[in-house]
Amino acid sequence: MTRKKQLTWAIQVAMAGGLLGLGTASPIYAADSDTIEQTVERIEVTGSRIKRTDLEGVAPVTVISAAEIEASGFTSVEELLQASVFNSGRTIEGNESSWTQGANTINMRGMGANRTLVLVNGKRVPQYPTATGGSSNFVDTSTFPTSAIERIEILSGGASAIYGSDAIGGVVNIILKSTFERTQLDLRHENPQLGGRDKSRATLTHGMNSRLGQTMFVLEYRDDEMLRRGQRDFTQVGGPDGTDTFSSTSAYLRDYSRVFHNQGQSGSATTYIMANEQQCQELFGSYGIWNDDESRYKCRYDSDRDASLHTGKREWNLVMNHQGELNSDWSYNIMLQGSDRETTRGNGQKSVSPTFYMDQNNPGVYSYDASDFEQSREFRVYRRLDDYGQRRDYTGLQKSLNSSIGLQGRVGDYDLELSWAYGKSTFERIGRNQMRADRLLEVISFDPADSANPDKWYPLDKMTPAQVEHLYAETLTDAGSGMNQLSAVLTGDLFELPAGTVQFAWSAEWAREWYFDHKDEHTLNDNLLGQGGTQGRGDRKRYATAGELALPLLDQPGGWGQLEASLALRYDRYDDQSDVGGALTPQAGLVYRPTENTLFRLNGGKSFRAPDLHRLYAGPSRSFTSTNQHIDPNHPADVTDQFESITAGNVDLEEEKGKFFNLGVVAQLTDDLSMSLDYWRISLTGAVYRESVQRVLENPAYDMTGQASNCRELESLGYIMQQQQGNDYLDILCVRRGEINSSYEASQGIDFEVEYRMDLGDYGRLRWKADLSHTLKKEYQSFAEAERIDETKDDYLPAWKAGASVRYSLNDLNLNLSWHYLGSAEGWHTWTLRDEDNNAYTERVWSKLAPYTRVNLNGSYQFNRNLRLTLGINNLTNTMPPQYVEGHPSRNSQPYFRTNSGYNVVGRTFYGAVRYQF
Repeated sequence: MTRKKQLTWAIQVAMAGGLLGLGTASPIYAADSDTIEQTVERIEVTGSRIKRTDLEGVAPVTVISAAEIEASGFTSVEELLQASVFNSGRTIEGNESSWTQGANTINMRGMGANRTLVLVNGKRVPQYPTATGGSSNFVDTSTFPTSAIERIEILSGGASAIYGSDAIGGVVNIILKSTFERTQLDLRHENPQLGGRDKSRATLTHGMNSRLGQTMFVLEYRDDEMLRRGQRDFTQVGGPDGTDTFSSTSAYLRDYSRVFHNQGQSGSATTYIMANEQQCQELFGSYGIWNDDESRYKCRYDSDRDASLHTGKREWNLVMNHQGELNSDWSYNIMLQGSDRETTRGNGQKSVSPTFYMDQNNPGVYSYDASDFEQSREFRVYRRLDDYGQRRDYTGLQKSLNSSIGLQGRVGDYDLELSWAYGKSTFERIGRNQMRADRLLEVISFDPADSANPDKWYPLDKMTPAQVEHLYAETLTDAGSGMNQLSAVLTGDLFELPAGTVQFAWSAEWAREWYFDHKDEHTLNDNLLGQGGTQGRGDRKRYATAGELALPLLDQPGGWGQLEASLALRYDRYDDQSDVGGALTPQAGLVYRPTENTLFRLNGGKSFRAPDLHRLYAGPSRSFTSTNQHIDPNHPADVTDQFESITAGNVDLEEEKGKFFNLGVVAQLTDDLSMSLDYWRISLTGAVYRESVQRVLENPAYDMTGQASNCRELESLGYIMQQQQGNDYLDILCVRRGEINSSYEASQGIDFEVEYRMDLGDYGRLRWKADLSHTLKKEYQSFAEAERIDETKDDYLPAWKAGASVRYSLNDLNLNLSWHYLGSAEGWHTWTLRDEDNNAYTERVWSKLAPYTRVNLNGSYQFNRNLRLTLGINNLTNTMPPQYVEGHPSRNSQPYFRTNSGYNVVGRTFYGAVRYQF
């Protein structure tokens, strides 16, 4: 991750002749700059379409080379990006939910994973088929194998004037290798000391030259074992204070009127019918935990043992990258990438707790709705479904294809690039161990006398195989996404100014993107107990044009120095049902070089993000709930309204509008020492926020009574009132909520990087580098009247993130030591406290999570020109995540640490890797 001129030269050399492997002591950082700059052409760097000879420009760009990826000890792109200091917010780390199982993201500047633009070879790729949190679309960063990557460029800050939507927090550009002239086999295996989460990789890379050009193939197989909570002492039931208990939902029922149980007895306790010790053992085996000390819930259930901490993954990945020449002026490239992935996510065993009503005049006939009978008796069952005989693991089947074709050449005095990119991804999810609600009504019985009846199921009995077959169901997801894009980029020199040549870039784009997310009919119709889901489908087209100028204003080396201005302007037009229409985004910057070794930069502009397709087109999700919030002033205060709650997409959304600013300095202090320092700020208005039922009911503008005659006609946010027979007041019939443009987000901070290289002569070479990012403030406000919070002080977002590495090379030996630091995290939670009279009261209490560090160590030795061996240890100190302070309400709540925040419970991991070149 280098920002100084030596790395600029290194990347240019790499483009001319290929990156040197770790097994060979690379001299590129000591090369003579004059020699290099005479042999390479200008290159395009992320953040600008204008080609130049220096990596450093108006926007800060960090480069991670293939050699650095290997030296880090990480096995995948997603691990590397999550450890980056720019990844400073909540992320998806492969296990967030079954909707996105196996997927990973980067969240630059904490602005949201969906507000970081991810590119491959400078081109967009399709978003993940399903939305995180049921609303936000994102790009999965775990698709490409590291062996195919030449480098990763990370631009921190806004770049919508160059790339359009999504480039708010930053841009990640994954550059694939274009030259590789050998066959190489890489094998790697990881084994955590604490067990579980073994990882295996096998990668075959082949490159060849032919009369058609240079072609590289990469075929990778990866197998990542699932890690369950029961495989770590840290996450087993009990918590740091041993006060957490096993789940009380095991097997019991409620007979509220004591129809079949405890007849003639009184008191609410007699309505509970609990499984006895023998039943607890027969139903649940080792998962049933009997506790005689409990007054009521003696049969407990270990529901967390099987839940996964890391999703299991098996994947095949194929990459083909081809470069060829048509003639002396024109060349072409073709890229194809495909993957076939199967993921497995562990969940606690399914539990159901439906309420039933029995016809008092026809005992044994049940319904979920009391209004179906003139008189009824109420029952309820609480039950784990171990009867199915299998864990509730969800399987995900994902297939993806990315492709692009590019044509580059000269048109007169200008460079022209034409490209077409196409990609699609599909995701099927199989959710096991569900129960059909309609069929349960056919067999359920709360009469213990029916235990001997094979046609009836008494809930404290184990199901028969026939009953299992009758009741068992699976929830199914069939989702997909895709993208089709055509683009043209024209670059070159415009005219001369006294200080030099004015350069320009002009680009035009057309794109279409689409998605679908379908569920099975039982899920959509609420026929699976305790299982909900939404579906949606939509597409849109986008047209864009953009221009850039690089204006040399001053060129006096040795005098006043050099000054260059950059201007960019882009217009995007969206053809969809949203209210985006068009978005105009400008950007301007200055680069001042007072000396050859010092650079100052100033950059600012606007950015935007078009609404997620799922936020626009998500279908309705319906449920029933209640409220004591009343609209009609005549409504009795003590009467609760039961109403239908509807959540759906909102096609009236507009784009989120952002601003960004960066001020920085880069300095080559000596031949071996360089540094950079940048201040940045990003803000976003009109960010999408899901309106709550309470806020919908508080706003008279949402009153659709009379405009929509029933809930099915409620096609936008709002509510409908009704007057039921016998009432002299209006109550709530239904409420539709969804996303609106109302929230505000902002982030600001400082980045610092320093690098030192030392030539030890006969004793080898040493390189030391450190980088850190300090978030000064990360603000969020859901709507204008809401409290504005600083996540670094109120919501346990670490304000400091840093990394340091030392690399030593001597002949065929390389040693690498890296340190990753996540600072302390401060936040508040509402605690229940007691005063001196032992009366309970609630109060906000601030507390801190301790810093979290990981150290990775590895070494490699090149035995001969063909064979290299690498051995390493990740998380050398076996560090576990920090936990909340004593007394914190969440301290003893599973999984006893904050997930998706950069913490890891895998622990110390040993690994070995072999590389053989043919």
